Amino acid sequence: MFGWVVLGFVFGSLIEWAAHRYFLHNFTKRLFSHAHFSVHHKKCRKYSNFDDDYISFPPTSVDRGGKEVILLISLVAAFTPIILISFWLWVGLLGHSLLYHFLHRKSHIDTKWGKKWMPWHWDHHMGKNQNCNWGVTSPIFDYIFRTRETYKSDE
Repeated sequence: MFGWVVLGFVFGSLIEWAAHRYFLHNFTKRLFSHAHFSVHHKKCRKYSNFDDDYISFPPTSVDRGGKEVILLISLVAAFTPIILISFWLWVGLLGHSLLYHFLHRKSHIDTKWGKKWMPWHWDHHMGKNQNCNWGVTSPIFDYIFRTRETYKSDE
Protein backbone atom coordinates (compact mmCIF):
# COMPACT_ATOMS: atom_id res chain seq x y z
CA MET A 1 0.00 0.00 0.00
CA PHE A 2 2.67 2.55 1.06
CA GLY A 3 4.75 1.80 -2.02
CA TRP A 4 1.81 2.52 -4.32
CA VAL A 5 1.13 5.86 -2.61
CA VAL A 6 4.81 6.85 -2.95
CA LEU A 7 4.75 5.77 -6.59
CA GLY A 8 1.64 7.96 -7.06
CA PHE A 9 3.52 10.95 -5.67
CA VAL A 10 6.52 10.26 -7.93
CA PHE A 11 4.27 9.81 -10.96
CA GLY A 12 2.43 13.01 -10.00
CA SER A 13 5.75 14.88 -9.89
CA LEU A 14 6.62 13.62 -13.36
CA ILE A 15 3.22 14.68 -14.73
CA GLU A 16 3.61 18.09 -13.07
CA TRP A 17 7.11 18.55 -14.56
CA ALA A 18 5.99 17.50 -18.05
CA ALA A 19 2.79 19.58 -18.00
CA HIS A 20 4.69 22.64 -16.85
CA ARG A 21 7.41 22.18 -19.46
CA TYR A 22 5.38 21.09 -22.47
CA PHE A 23 2.01 22.81 -21.97
CA LEU A 24 2.34 25.83 -19.70
CA HIS A 25 5.48 27.11 -21.45
CA ASN A 26 4.57 25.94 -24.94
CA PHE A 27 3.44 29.05 -26.74
CA THR A 28 1.79 27.05 -29.53
CA LYS A 29 -0.74 25.94 -26.88
CA ARG A 30 -1.97 29.45 -26.13
CA LEU A 31 -4.96 28.30 -24.05
CA PHE A 32 -2.55 27.06 -21.37
CA SER A 33 0.56 29.15 -21.87
CA HIS A 34 -1.02 32.60 -22.09
CA ALA A 35 -2.52 32.63 -18.60
CA HIS A 36 0.48 30.90 -17.11
CA PHE A 37 3.30 32.86 -18.64
CA SER A 38 1.79 36.18 -19.68
CA VAL A 39 -0.25 36.66 -16.51
CA HIS A 40 1.20 34.51 -13.69
CA HIS A 41 4.88 34.95 -14.58
CA LYS A 42 4.41 38.64 -15.27
CA LYS A 43 2.88 39.20 -11.81
CA CYS A 44 5.58 37.13 -10.14
CA ARG A 45 8.36 39.13 -11.82
CA LYS A 46 6.71 42.44 -10.95
CA TYR A 47 5.93 41.62 -7.30
CA SER A 48 8.89 39.42 -6.21
CA ASN A 49 7.04 36.13 -6.75
CA PHE A 50 3.77 37.32 -5.17
CA ASP A 51 0.58 36.58 -7.11
CA ASP A 52 -2.69 37.90 -5.67
CA ASP A 53 -4.69 35.33 -7.67
CA TYR A 54 -3.79 32.80 -4.95
CA ILE A 55 -5.16 34.82 -2.01
CA SER A 56 -8.77 33.64 -2.15
CA PHE A 57 -9.72 30.00 -2.08
CA PRO A 58 -11.65 28.79 -3.89
CA PRO A 59 -10.58 31.05 -6.76
CA THR A 60 -12.95 33.92 -7.51
CA SER A 61 -12.96 33.31 -11.28
CA VAL A 62 -11.50 31.12 -14.00
CA ASP A 63 -8.99 33.85 -14.85
CA ARG A 64 -7.92 34.39 -11.24
CA GLY A 65 -6.62 30.95 -10.34
CA GLY A 66 -9.59 28.90 -11.48
CA LYS A 67 -7.86 27.42 -14.53
CA GLU A 68 -5.24 25.79 -12.31
CA VAL A 69 -7.89 24.20 -10.08
CA ILE A 70 -9.90 23.05 -13.11
CA LEU A 71 -6.77 21.55 -14.66
CA LEU A 72 -5.89 19.70 -11.45
CA ILE A 73 -9.42 18.31 -11.07
CA SER A 74 -9.39 17.28 -14.75
CA LEU A 75 -6.08 15.46 -14.35
CA VAL A 76 -7.27 13.61 -11.25
CA ALA A 77 -10.46 12.63 -13.11
CA ALA A 78 -8.50 11.57 -16.22
CA PHE A 79 -6.31 9.30 -14.11
CA THR A 80 -9.23 7.76 -12.20
CA PRO A 81 -9.01 4.53 -14.28
CA ILE A 82 -5.70 3.89 -12.47
CA ILE A 83 -7.94 2.70 -9.63
CA LEU A 84 -8.28 -0.53 -11.67
CA ILE A 85 -4.53 -1.05 -11.25
CA SER A 86 -4.26 0.22 -7.69
CA PHE A 87 -6.55 2.36 -5.57
CA TRP A 88 -3.52 3.45 -3.54
CA LEU A 89 -1.64 4.61 -6.63
CA TRP A 90 -4.61 6.86 -7.42
CA VAL A 91 -4.64 8.07 -3.80
CA GLY A 92 -0.97 9.01 -4.23
CA LEU A 93 -1.80 10.98 -7.39
CA LEU A 94 -4.69 12.70 -5.62
CA GLY A 95 -2.43 13.48 -2.65
CA HIS A 96 0.19 14.92 -4.96
CA SER A 97 -2.42 17.15 -6.64
CA LEU A 98 -3.55 18.51 -3.27
CA LEU A 99 0.06 19.00 -2.12
CA TYR A 100 0.90 20.75 -5.39
CA HIS A 101 -1.95 23.21 -5.01
CA PHE A 102 -1.19 23.90 -1.35
CA LEU A 103 2.56 24.42 -1.87
CA HIS A 104 2.21 26.41 -5.08
CA ARG A 105 -0.41 28.67 -3.55
CA LYS A 106 1.60 29.16 -0.34
CA SER A 107 4.79 29.98 -2.25
CA HIS A 108 3.04 32.82 -4.10
CA ILE A 109 1.28 34.25 -1.03
CA ASP A 110 4.11 33.91 1.50
CA THR A 111 7.06 34.65 -0.76
CA LYS A 112 9.69 34.52 2.02
CA TRP A 113 8.50 31.03 2.88
CA GLY A 114 8.55 30.06 -0.80
CA LYS A 115 12.09 31.34 -1.31
CA LYS A 116 13.31 29.41 1.75
CA TRP A 117 11.43 26.12 1.33
CA MET A 118 10.92 25.95 -2.45
CA PRO A 119 14.02 27.65 -3.89
CA TRP A 120 13.71 25.74 -7.18
CA HIS A 121 10.28 27.28 -7.74
CA TRP A 122 11.57 30.71 -6.71
CA ASP A 123 14.36 30.25 -9.28
CA HIS A 124 11.78 29.33 -11.93
CA HIS A 125 10.00 32.67 -11.53
CA MET A 126 12.77 35.01 -10.42
CA GLY A 127 15.82 33.56 -12.16
CA LYS A 128 17.25 34.88 -15.40
CA ASN A 129 15.97 31.82 -17.32
CA GLN A 130 12.27 31.13 -16.68
CA ASN A 131 12.35 28.19 -19.10
CA CYS A 132 13.90 25.79 -16.59
CA ASN A 133 13.12 24.53 -13.07
CA TRP A 134 9.81 22.99 -14.14
CA GLY A 135 9.15 21.06 -10.93
CA VAL A 136 6.92 22.89 -8.46
CA THR A 137 6.55 20.49 -5.53
CA SER A 138 9.98 18.95 -6.01
CA PRO A 139 13.06 19.53 -8.18
CA ILE A 140 13.70 15.78 -8.59
CA PHE A 141 12.82 15.61 -12.29
CA ASP A 142 14.72 18.83 -12.96
CA TYR A 143 17.80 17.05 -11.63
CA ILE A 144 17.04 13.88 -13.60
CA PHE A 145 16.43 15.75 -16.88
CA ARG A 146 19.12 18.38 -16.11
CA THR A 147 16.77 21.33 -16.24
CA ARG A 148 17.61 22.63 -12.74
CA GLU A 149 19.32 26.02 -12.73
CA THR A 150 20.05 27.88 -9.52
CA TYR A 151 19.75 31.61 -9.26
CA LYS A 152 21.55 33.68 -6.68
CA SER A 153 19.73 36.88 -5.77
CA ASP A 154 21.38 39.93 -4.24
CA GLU A 155 19.56 39.47 -0.94
